[in-house]
Amino acid sequence: MRTTAAGIFVVLCGVSLAQAQTAPAAAPAAPGQPSALAPVGGLDDTVLGGSARASKLMGSKVYKGDTAIGQIEDVLVTLDHATVTAVILSVGGFLGIGNKLVAVPVTQIRVGSEAKFTTDLTRDQLAAAPAFDFAALK
Repeated sequence: MRTTAAGIFVVLCGVSLAQAQTAPAAAPAAPGQPSALAPVGGLDDTVLGGSARASKLMGSKVYKGDTAIGQIEDVLVTLDHATVTAVILSVGGFLGIGNKLVAVPVTQIRVGSEAKFTTDLTRDQLAAAPAFDFAALK
């Protein structure tokens, strides 16, 4: 319930900020040059409709069946291809104490109805996985 309320609050703040900003008038494009208002190719409503913001993924719980076994802390993206390679899960511990971070390949995570993240990995497998260290990234 708190997550839903926080999500609604963030959306409403974003909408009010977006309405408060006005775009400056664009200068006409020179002949032979693309217009500054031309849409970016490759993105349409279908592509955007099947996407999710990374900021909305952070903090989402990951379930095995009906049991929460971790929480998404971060998302790793390849720099060469801009694809998601792994999610960083916080596992173990209690109330944030004694937890560790584990990198899980994105292929091991599924998104179900209502954006419920599930996996076939067990709590024991995640506990036995090596801890992820952000310093290992370039």
